[in-house]
Amino acid sequence: MFKRCPWSLMLPLMFAFGCSGTPTEPSSGPSTIPIPGSEILTGRVTDRITSAPLPGATIVFSQPHPSPYATADSVGNYRLIGLPAPGGGALVWAAADGYEDDLHYYRAASQDFRLYPIELIPAGGSTMVTVRPDDSLCWNNIHEPGYGSDYVCRLVRIEPTAGVLTVEALPTGGGTRPPLVVAVSAGTRVLVERLGNPVSVEMTGGTKVIAFVSMGSGSPTTQSFMLTTSMAPR
Repeated sequence: MFKRCPWSLMLPLMFAFGCSGTPTEPSSGPSTIPIPGSEILTGRVTDRITSAPLPGATIVFSQPHPSPYATADSVGNYRLIGLPAPGGGALVWAAADGYEDDLHYYRAASQDFRLYPIELIPAGGSTMVTVRPDDSLCWNNIHEPGYGSDYVCRLVRIEPTAGVLTVEALPTGGGTRPPLVVAVSAGTRVLVERLGNPVSVEMTGGTKVIAFVSMGSGSPTTQSFMLTTSMAPR
């Protein structure tokens, strides 16, 4: 067993909520660790871009340790048993190697997960980021009060170099800039976390950078943003 946190959570929420245990080697068929309860959560885990199934993906429920989990079968289907009734602030998410986690509220007996492949761009590069209303939850007002509405996010990982990194996200059709969080970490430690748009942070060697491009979870339409990065000397 190892500790894993969903990067789809905002970092303050992630550390307040804690990590969950998932198996290091998924089994070849469905598996589950039940907790007291009579509800069953079912669904499918797929690649968000290609819609291909993700066998071996892990689906985790936000119960205190040990967290219950299930493993997707050869066609991406899963069955997580022994849960409490859906509702409230309980969370459930899916994780797979090479993909960003997909996290949602546990509010229905059937839940599909669509995972984005991890996207890594060099510092000084840019990419088009599309955020959909049903993307992964990141700002969660139930567990991290004070943010107002819940937000969904797309994550982009940035390969850093030494210097000052500036990240900016602009809507492709004009309009309001989205909330943007840039988090810098080394190992398991978060070194810097900045909220704004643009965001500038000082970089050193051996660090990792993740940018969260956000929009309100109640947004009726998909939105696209151009995420740009630039480097300057310290």
